Amino acid sequence: MFGLLRSPNAAVCLIGLGALFMFLGHKHAARTAALSAHGKTADAQIVKLDWREKKRNHEDSDYTAHIRFTTEAGQEIRDEVGVSTELGRALRSKSGPAVLTVRYLPEDPHTLDDVNKEDFSDAERDLGRYVLLGGIAILVMSFIFPKRSR
Repeated sequence: MFGLLRSPNAAVCLIGLGALFMFLGHKHAARTAALSAHGKTADAQIVKLDWREKKRNHEDSDYTAHIRFTTEAGQEIRDEVGVSTELGRALRSKSGPAVLTVRYLPEDPHTLDDVNKEDFSDAERDLGRYVLLGGIAILVMSFIFPKRSR
């Protein structure tokens, strides 16, 4: 176990994984910022709802709503968007309205999100930083305290 913590290969994997999380967090933050800055809202009709169900305990998760809405320019858009488990269950049991408010970019209406979706891009970038720094620390430690041959 502790030998793995001194492995340069593990360090390089952690550095790469950390950089990937940081990149994805930045990409999601830029998308969210663009939607907040000049995105337009529309009421989208939910045409179909998909979800995954675990075979073992039949727990449902990963809801995807197939939606249809009209932009301010009059263009009809059909797309899909992930919805929260709570909203998905409400829609599935027909206790919630079959309408979802989305925010889209006028120049690219297929770039859209549910207006109530939380932004986790900061947490994603922070996780990437910690993993990256951990990988760098392990890499440094592997050079300071090399494995000894017996």
